[in-house]
Amino acid sequence: MIFYNTNPISPPQKWLWTPLLVQCFALSSVVAFYSPLSTTHINANNHVFGSALRSSATSTEIDDTKDDKNLDDKQLEFCKAYLNEHHATDVLLPFTRAFSELGSISVKKNAWMGGSYSILGAEVTDITSDALHLEATVQEGQTTKTQNVVISLDSDPVKSMARTYPTLPPIDPLKLERASKVPIDNFCRRMIRLCNIVKAYEATGKMIQMGVQLGGKGVGKLHDDMYLNQVPHNRYVRQYFYEMAAEAALEATILCSNKQFTNRMKITALFPEMNPSMDSYRIGTLLELSRAMAIRLAEQNLRVRVCVQGSMGVGIFTGVPKQLNGVSTLLQRMDWESEPGEPNEGMVGDYINFGFVGKDHVVDFKKGEGDIRDTQQDDVFIIICPQNMVGLESSIYGPLSEMVDAAGDRPVILLNPDLTDKVSAQGQQSVRGRQQRLDFSDSFETIYQFQNIYFSGTSYFPILGSVVKLGPLEPWVAHQRRDLVDNGGEVYLPIYSSETVPESEVIMTTLSK
Repeated sequence: MIFYNTNPISPPQKWLWTPLLVQCFALSSVVAFYSPLSTTHINANNHVFGSALRSSATSTEIDDTKDDKNLDDKQLEFCKAYLNEHHATDVLLPFTRAFSELGSISVKKNAWMGGSYSILGAEVTDITSDALHLEATVQEGQTTKTQNVVISLDSDPVKSMARTYPTLPPIDPLKLERASKVPIDNFCRRMIRLCNIVKAYEATGKMIQMGVQLGGKGVGKLHDDMYLNQVPHNRYVRQYFYEMAAEAALEATILCSNKQFTNRMKITALFPEMNPSMDSYRIGTLLELSRAMAIRLAEQNLRVRVCVQGSMGVGIFTGVPKQLNGVSTLLQRMDWESEPGEPNEGMVGDYINFGFVGKDHVVDFKKGEGDIRDTQQDDVFIIICPQNMVGLESSIYGPLSEMVDAAGDRPVILLNPDLTDKVSAQGQQSVRGRQQRLDFSDSFETIYQFQNIYFSGTSYFPILGSVVKLGPLEPWVAHQRRDLVDNGGEVYLPIYSSETVPESEVIMTTLSK
């Protein structure tokens, strides 16, 4: 059994991707640098906070002048050679059976001919922007022949193979258009869906590697030499996570302003210094991450309210979760560089404000009268570690749901939430209203996640790898941590990818190979 958790990085000079697909054939100039998620500017809209983004989001635009959706010649030759040499049996052959009429013919004929019709193999002859072109070898009785097959990259299994290979939902076109706009990333992501349908799980990690190595924008790429076992973490490691989380929050906010994404979002960052179940937990890292997110949004002329849940409970059992003890006070006392003459002069108190969890802390626009200034509305809410507590009247569901409702369509970002029920008196967090609480928790969509993988829930070392989602439109990717020989460092190797949260059994299967 495996458990998730988290992991960081090291100085910039080490952030170079190591070529991984050397089994096929060498391809010059394919080593790619990782760069944080860029964000396309959203056009003007009628969203309540959208106008604040229009003048400032241009700095996050994607510079993409290429209209060609096909792979270039080097990428095409590499992909064909690699798939034919290394994935003929685990990918191409199942593809032919699942997504082409040859699979249907095989089922029908074998029902009468006792297995004398078989698909022996398949080879890629061409790759276009929308399809794989294969040459399949078929044996019928004593006769062997080849047949050309075209498989759409958005295929569903043919009817006769639907039970053997249950289909998966198509990839959201928005994700392909923005997060996978580079042709090689687009191809690899659609191949990953097909690989998951035919249960070629190990090949999904290879598709991520191939996209990075062949000049993609670094989908699923993590920096090397993070050394997360070393606590306290290097400052570069912390800054790496701060940047990724802040970029993901900004991108999701821009998408939400164009009504292309839900306003209910969550970020899960559980590398060792952010994991409260480990003795390496550092409250300063949580506060610095919250600050980085708030400042990144405020730089886009958005007014951000950073909230921490207040005291809950009844009588002598009133209190706050241990993880949040003192956070509200520390948050306001930490250095925001907002004093006169500092980089963020005047930001706190104007664009960044603080509050607690509850509908009373949602500020709407109110026009001032006379000498009284207008009250500006909050545009984005960041709620730090909302969680239930053991005891009566200790459920965060009530105040949090009221706050989300009061926010309307404005983004609400939960940072490291724990909305699972806790033991309580009078069954308050057991049976009554449980489904409603589960539905509320599930309504928040992950826009960024980093968790480490460990052997068990009681031993947090060694770190086996990580499970990440590096942006609101990015795929989920599981990595295996590997040490280089002669203490040459460590790398995080993509081993599995999907559009949904990876299952533990699948991760264990890919880790063991």
